[in-house]
Amino acid sequence: MKKNLLILILAMIQTINAAAVVAVLEIVPADEAVEMTISEYRLLTDELRKKARESLPSEFSILTRDNIISLLPPDEEEMECLAESCAINIGRAIGAEYVTQGYIRKFQEKLTLTVELYASISGNLLGSFVSVQENAMGLLNEISANAPILFKKVPMEKKAENEELNAQLSTIDPQLEKKPKTPFFVAIGLDVLGAAAIGIGIYQNSQASKLHKDYKNMLKNPDESKKDAYDKALEKANDAKNAKDAWLIIGSTLLTAGIAVHIWF
Repeated sequence: MKKNLLILILAMIQTINAAAVVAVLEIVPADEAVEMTISEYRLLTDELRKKARESLPSEFSILTRDNIISLLPPDEEEMECLAESCAINIGRAIGAEYVTQGYIRKFQEKLTLTVELYASISGNLLGSFVSVQENAMGLLNEISANAPILFKKVPMEKKAENEELNAQLSTIDPQLEKKPKTPFFVAIGLDVLGAAAIGIGIYQNSQASKLHKDYKNMLKNPDESKKDAYDKALEKANDAKNAKDAWLIIGSTLLTAGIAVHIWF
């Protein structure tokens, strides 16, 4: 059974390691004095993403602008809060392992661009570069020259890790995969139930966000005669939020129990 578990864990780790996610966030102004068009900002960001794709191995996944937008939380308040956060928090929120973002400021009638690269989970600064130019075209050339050097600072151990996993998998006798015992099925059952509970929790989260939004819309034109309706709308939104929390806790507990069964049996 432990050999079967090893096969499963190694295969899962190999799948996860196969595609590290890198988020290249939009280059933004950090100074109101900067006079650049939206198209110029987008061109600079696109060049940064292009260099990320050219510099990193194929197993790295580079999020596009649309990818990043689709992964951001749907709730308006969460979006506003996240917009005020640093690149690290945004990277964590969208599930990116590495995140980079550029900031443009005005300095003595020139434009300065600072690009920083972080490991999202640890928050460590992996590297950065600063450029000073007369205009956006100069900054574009600086990105072309410096971005490849920056992205080379992303850890490249994943290829070596995958090769080591392949070697370990090749040493396991395929015959050991036969006749799994009861604990294995129990663990799989807990995993499935946990995943289902988390799925329900995610659905409840979307419902809670929608109900809270509906409640806020109702308050835009308050009517004292509709106080009971307001109270019921708020209660429904809070109930959905509590249900979301409960399902996520149940799902996490079941998944933890499944992992424990895998390990001990």
